[in-house]
Amino acid sequence: MKILSSLVISAILFVSAIASALTPGAKKLVFFETQANAVAARDASKILLPHVEIPLSSLEIDFADRLDHRIRESLIIEIGGVKYVRWILNPEDTKWGKELIADYATKGINLEIKHYYHGYQTASRSYIAEDPNSKVQFSVKSSTDVTGGNWKDKKQPVGDAKDTRQVSDFLYEQHRKGRFNFIVRMDETAAIYSNNVDQAVIIRDLADLKRTDRKMFYAPGFSVLHEDMGRLIALQNGSKDPYQYWTTNYVETAARALAELAARTGIQYDSPHSQNFLVEFDANMKPTGRIVLRDFADVYITKDYINALHKNPAQFLSSFSAPENLVDKVQIGFGPLHGNHKPSWVTEAEYAKWRQVYASQFEQTFREISGLEKSQVRVTSRKSGDYFSGQVLFEAEAKKSFFERIAEKGIVRRNPSIAICRQVHLKP
Repeated sequence: MKILSSLVISAILFVSAIASALTPGAKKLVFFETQANAVAARDASKILLPHVEIPLSSLEIDFADRLDHRIRESLIIEIGGVKYVRWILNPEDTKWGKELIADYATKGINLEIKHYYHGYQTASRSYIAEDPNSKVQFSVKSSTDVTGGNWKDKKQPVGDAKDTRQVSDFLYEQHRKGRFNFIVRMDETAAIYSNNVDQAVIIRDLADLKRTDRKMFYAPGFSVLHEDMGRLIALQNGSKDPYQYWTTNYVETAARALAELAARTGIQYDSPHSQNFLVEFDANMKPTGRIVLRDFADVYITKDYINALHKNPAQFLSSFSAPENLVDKVQIGFGPLHGNHKPSWVTEAEYAKWRQVYASQFEQTFREISGLEKSQVRVTSRKSGDYFSGQVLFEAEAKKSFFERIAEKGIVRRNPSIAICRQVHLKP
């Protein structure tokens, strides 16, 4: 209990100490990422992020129309009548930024490293950036050979970034057709490409965290399965059994979210570990029943869904840089603690039980959303290390009629019985 009390005190002091310009939700995310995430020991201090200013004419940009105009105005600036892009460098990188600068030097352009944005580490390679003038906040992912956790040299290639933008736009269109019940998207709304060195910068929206009028906050799955933080949040919500609490509020909730993602879009994660999934909490630290999804680079996409739902399926499929990730089946992968270590309150036997809990809830939610019966669709599952894997198996005629139906109607049926009761969380 002393450890828990110490953690509570440090959390309160830490969140209070972060520069007031960050929204409360962003402050809490920084805390969970750096101070209560067993995958990596990270520095929570505010730093100045390095960037170089590159002539816009020499780059390719891919900004969604829905991109926050403040982010656009922060990234593209005008100096002496010429437009430049602030290419944000990863401050830990010792390799890829030098390659970019050297390439421009061969063209007679000297890229000076400047420092404008305030930045905060996460448990992996992305940083939370804050424009000190407009105060807009967003996540930025750049190439780096030094990362947090178990991730090593991570170049951000152009093809991968373009895939990310395509997937993000596709998810946005499906969201517009009908709001997701169990999913919040950290929308990746912008990317900047340097084709000469095959590098990109990806900009990720922070969803509700950037708004001061929203009281909810997010914590990575790795944080809620953290030795002390997982127990603390369970106790805060009246449970002395953190294993059972997170079975209900993370494993089952993630199953519903990933089943909704699969049933609505045919998208499944290639790397379904708990740094990609965040639990949404209300102001009282109570889980809302929704999972926040981020990092749409490492995904599998079922081709039948693209053909049925995408406005230009041929273009999407032909331009996707990782054709091996365009698949003919729907997979159900999830690795709650893959890449991390188990807290003392999760035994090997209990972790193994999560496989069936996850598969059972996934199958139930997939059926409810798709409108298919038990005889028409089922889920297989197996455990490999800390990953649970398997696939959705359709009865042949049911599969044919299902994709014909969604191609005609433009949306998978959404069953009202599975909607979240707290309507406040369903408002735009």
